[in-house]
Amino acid sequence: MKTLMIAEDLTALGQISLANALGVVQAQSVRPAMLPTALLSTQSEGFGTPVALSTEEWLENALAQWLDMGEEFAGILIGYVGQTALIDKLSVIIDHFSLPVTVIDPVMGDRGSLYPGLDEDYVVAVRQLCQKATVITPNWTELCLLAGYDPTSECTQELLDTSECTQELLDTMVEQLRQEGISARVIVTGILGQGTSSTAYQAEKDDQFNWLMAPRIPGHFYGTGDLFSAILASQLVKDVPFERAIQVAHEGLRLAIVQTAPFDEGQRRYGLQLSHLLAYLTSFEA
Repeated sequence: MKTLMIAEDLTALGQISLANALGVVQAQSVRPAMLPTALLSTQSEGFGTPVALSTEEWLENALAQWLDMGEEFAGILIGYVGQTALIDKLSVIIDHFSLPVTVIDPVMGDRGSLYPGLDEDYVVAVRQLCQKATVITPNWTELCLLAGYDPTSECTQELLDTSECTQELLDTMVEQLRQEGISARVIVTGILGQGTSSTAYQAEKDDQFNWLMAPRIPGHFYGTGDLFSAILASQLVKDVPFERAIQVAHEGLRLAIVQTAPFDEGQRRYGLQLSHLLAYLTSFEA
């Protein structure tokens, strides 16, 4: 069994980030090696300011023990970090292992805004970290931020109503990423159009974007990016072909959103419902 290192926040309440990644990774017969970047009482949206506990010292000691044990890793997934100093340490970890699957989900904003507590210095640090990725999975807001665009002007959701405009913007922003030293393949999630929610991806670096579309379900769903990247990274460490891995992640996320859709906003804050997704993923392992 291959081992995937996962560095992102652990939210104590609900099924967000590392809490949902754990089951998703195991359902795909991949062993998780968890590096919680922070312990949060709640997620950062919808509950006020969470109580946070730094795990920086624990993370360093745990990693040192794994190295002493000779533990081997097939890949690494990095999601929400929250601290620029910790981003620097994760950058050193990436350099040390130089793993063929290095998926970075640049979690820092959504719906045109940075997440609470993050600033431009954090965006710069994430942009530099993405230079070390083999794959990045930003949502539309995060792609704008990485490329230096203002997500409240050039990248407003209204621009996504025409495929021509979206494709042109994607090409322009990815070219800007290349100029920033980011050579990873790019997968953009949660692109909202008229009645659709799409994932756009490059099959190979600098290829044109391919599209996977699903019917758009009204409302906001928390933790979609975390879930997509956890499915994708697990598939990639198992040597599933790149495009197939994206298709599995896209369909799995769709199943979770559909299952969660009947819940109201107050319930959705706790994260996505996962039982239908987990049944889908385990069907491949039978």
